[in-house]
Amino acid sequence: MGYAVLLYFDDKTEQSILALRHVLTKQGVETSIDKSGKRPHVSLAGFSDVTNSDLLILLVQEYAKNLKSFDVRFDSLDVFPSTESVLFLSPTPTIQLLTYHKEFHQKLSRNKFVSSLYYVPENWMPHCTVKMNIPEEQLAKAAEACGKNFKPIQGQFQEIGVVEYFPVKSLETWSIAAK
Repeated sequence: MGYAVLLYFDDKTEQSILALRHVLTKQGVETSIDKSGKRPHVSLAGFSDVTNSDLLILLVQEYAKNLKSFDVRFDSLDVFPSTESVLFLSPTPTIQLLTYHKEFHQKLSRNKFVSSLYYVPENWMPHCTVKMNIPEEQLAKAAEACGKNFKPIQGQFQEIGVVEYFPVKSLETWSIAAK
């Protein structure tokens, strides 16, 4: 089983991202993310295997107690150059986001958890997936439709959670304290 630690948004931001996904679905760009029930998020860490998921959940719960909700702004849309054809929103990398991410990985390291190399601080590219595994012949169409319908999104991170995958199953979610 794989696991991920995710930052979730306020309702308005989440609805804006879901609306963008819906625009693409109406254009005929339907992918596995549409059926997975995955909430829009930014991943802090991902693990292909965890021997003690209860400890991971406990670590995230403890970490959540020290977090304060914080702003997020999406100003750009991009595609990862990979076989997975991921269309994503790129958040402005604020000091707060980068600091929380680094502190979380330090906590993981102290507890002998090793995240996927994509999520370690030196490699991490924060993003919110709009669609993934887009068929190659639809990628240009999806990017164009997104570009026409995308407006910068200003919101907040308000929750942190742990999911198990595949299939995606939410294990725990905690509210982040208001600023």
